[in-house]
Amino acid sequence: MRYFLIIFVAVLAVGCTAPSLKIDVPNLAESSFLLVEDLRPPTEKENKAFSYSITSGAYGIYRRGDKLIDPSPVRLLQHEIYKKYASESSFPKVKVHHLVVYNNLKSALRKSATGGILGGVVGALIVAGNQKHGIDVVANLTTEEEFNSFEKEYQRALYTQEQNPNKVSVNKVYLEAELDGKRTFIMTMTPVELPKEVDKNSHVSAIETAIAYFLDQY
Repeated sequence: MRYFLIIFVAVLAVGCTAPSLKIDVPNLAESSFLLVEDLRPPTEKENKAFSYSITSGAYGIYRRGDKLIDPSPVRLLQHEIYKKYASESSFPKVKVHHLVVYNNLKSALRKSATGGILGGVVGALIVAGNQKHGIDVVANLTTEEEFNSFEKEYQRALYTQEQNPNKVSVNKVYLEAELDGKRTFIMTMTPVELPKEVDKNSHVSAIETAIAYFLDQY
């Protein structure tokens, strides 16, 4: 069952023709007036499989584009900012510089491809190195310099042994935005397979977790 979950997530990450996952967001229309300037690089909005070769360091790593969900990640951010400031006298000016989701399924796909047994590895949760937001996550402040320091884009989806000792399949989200000129850059990492009691798509959960951690900085 877990093997098929990982394969499904991999197909979803790449599938350009897959229909968007509709998310029920209460009172979404209320936030439509809030202006958000989307300054992201165009590639952050697009799906990409970095390699299909099992011997490549980029194997099993995907960029997940905006069209996988409806409303889009930036629209979800817009709505959460609206909710946070709804009781204030004014709303902030919002600029989004980065909002990108990466899938790292490397370990699980390699084990399945070579006949290994997934067992409980995929089902294990990340050992959180930092703060917790509903489910076990790694959540850090980061910088533009660190984000751009990787030689290859796929390396942004990698993790350390300390962050993920069981090599669980994960979603990594990078979010950099500014509210009224205050610019903040965060990274979150969440497991692809969520606990049974979490009745939510893991891609959606990853984005919501990143947005929540970002807004905690304000």
